Amino acid sequence: MFTARRKYVMDKLLLEIKVKQEEMIELGLQTGFNSSETIQTSQELDVLILEYQRYKEKMDKPSGISIFLTSTLLKKREFLSKAAIQSMFASLLKL
Repeated sequence: MFTARRKYVMDKLLLEIKVKQEEMIELGLQTGFNSSETIQTSQELDVLILEYQRYKEKMDKPSGISIFLTSTLLKKREFLSKAAIQSMFASLLKL
């Protein structure tokens, strides 16, 4: 659920970035690339890009549960049965 929401937000941000880029280019052509309006729009674009990068980092970052499971598997070097995995999840949910 959270991943779907993040994907939606990222897609929305990409659209906003594209619109802001076009706005900045139009302003630059009309008022000059050093005009205060163009610079202001460029700064707004920077904020959108930064926000997108933060969401992307969250999407790429593994969750605490996946880190726990990976470290457990590496330590034990054994195949965990479905029951063992369910038990680990249950104990995590109690925390």
